[in-house]
Amino acid sequence: MSAPPKILIVEDDPVFRRVLEFSISKAGLSIETAVDGEAGFERLMEGGISIMVTDFQMPRCNGLELLQRLQAVEDYQRPPAILCTAKGLELNGDALRAQFNLSGILHKPFSPRKLTELIMHCLDEGGHLAGQSYSLGGDQL
Repeated sequence: MSAPPKILIVEDDPVFRRVLEFSISKAGLSIETAVDGEAGFERLMEGGISIMVTDFQMPRCNGLELLQRLQAVEDYQRPPAILCTAKGLELNGDALRAQFNLSGILHKPFSPRKLTELIMHCLDEGGHLAGQSYSLGGDQL
């Protein structure tokens, strides 16, 4: 069996980061974390990430700055990205989805299970789950 898909969580809030890490790992996925967009960018440049989940508001480099920096890297194949934000009403979600080809935008507070379901959907669409079995709250995927 091949290694499970690797999910990068870029989130500055340590409690929320741990909640997401715990919840997503229960589905059998491998999780890595970064404390801000700068650390997330550095990790993404190393490769091997299947999906990126990034917060919108963070110090040093926020989620949109991270996405912009990734777009500017020539020949870089960015993994699918999910943006999490507490600024839902202040953002133009349709424009952001189009500009950055986002797989989803989740407005805080949201259920970690909903995020896990979105991640599993993205992995399935990308062919990352072919021939592998993962569980989501006891349900086999």
